[in-house]
Amino acid sequence: MSAAESTPATRVNWSQRMAGILASTIALPLIFEILLALLGDEPFNFGRAGVAVVVVGLTAGALYLARPGWLNVQRARGAFLILAGLGTAIHGFLVAAAHRLFEEEIVQDVVGMITLVLGVTTFAIGCFYFRVEDVQEVIENPDTTRPPAEEIAVSTVPGHYQADSSDRVLLEACRDALTVERLHYVALYEPPDDDPQGAPQRVFSVDVFEQPRYRLRQLSAHQRRGLYEQEGLALIELRRSLEGRLGRLHTGRLVRVVLDVEQGAIYYYEVSREPARHLVAVTLDQDHVYTVDAELEALKGTLRRLLGLPRI
Repeated sequence: MSAAESTPATRVNWSQRMAGILASTIALPLIFEILLALLGDEPFNFGRAGVAVVVVGLTAGALYLARPGWLNVQRARGAFLILAGLGTAIHGFLVAAAHRLFEEEIVQDVVGMITLVLGVTTFAIGCFYFRVEDVQEVIENPDTTRPPAEEIAVSTVPGHYQADSSDRVLLEACRDALTVERLHYVALYEPPDDDPQGAPQRVFSVDVFEQPRYRLRQLSAHQRRGLYEQEGLALIELRRSLEGRLGRLHTGRLVRVVLDVEQGAIYYYEVSREPARHLVAVTLDQDHVYTVDAELEALKGTLRRLLGLPRI
């Protein structure tokens, strides 16, 4: 496939999902105003409803456009929940112990709007983690979509891959681990048979880059595959360098490296030491970084079992 035939990847990241959930709560202030009008026998307050809609809408729009980093949002989420809980507790205490403070209409409106915005935002955060945070959900419900056989690209290296050896079984295990949603590329590296201490070479790789959702205008599936093959060797060399630097800490060998990038992650796993076999894998979905890490740990165990090695 050429780059001209590629189509943009359709990917919704976490901040867009959160913004969508938050925007969907805009209806809540309107429903509250309607209920107040019916129960209190007073006209619909367009001003209060409008302020709530504008504040929530602007917050959702800013989140959608800014797309802040996940780590920053984790910190912001913690700070917000602390302030929201404290503010709600103070509000409840004052309503119960000093209700005369709320006799002024302007005070009622301001405090009520602040509490409403805090409640709606907390509700949206809860919905987000209930619907989107998928690590535990995947552990409990591991159903995935297996890519069609014709959409799995298998690349073997002549002279290194031996179809009549354990290489074929290892390739099949890596191919079976691929999914449409999560694990998108796996490659195995090992030294030449005649030089067990030699530099690692790629034996094979399998990927689902032919899936329409993972085609980009900037890269064809063939180009993306070739770049990952090159970066796999660079990652193995980086691991070797880091292991040498970390050796003085006396914490043992470096057996796993995770490069968490903006759109997914690149993984390195040591499968065996003698001979040194290395696994390089990729997910293109940021929402499944932790899940794929757990799946690769299981794949590593499968490969060691197929090689007749004990589990680590």
